[in-house]
Amino acid sequence: MPIDESSQENIPNDTEAYYEELAGQEEVYLEVTEEELRAILTSSDPSQHKTTVECWEMQREELERGWRKIAS
Repeated sequence: MPIDESSQENIPNDTEAYYEELAGQEEVYLEVTEEELRAILTSSDPSQHKTTVECWEMQREELERGWRKIAS
């Protein structure tokens, strides 16, 4: 029994756009996080550690709010 390939053509463009947007946000988040982590690891200033952790938490919360908006 053949698989109905036409069913995949019926995927709404909004769904694809949603996943593209989500992937784009994730990519940017990971790049920024990597840069900040590299800066922390190469720094000898301990005060940067606390500030960076707080910044990451705020960015994560902001991204989560954005993901919830897109999903709804």
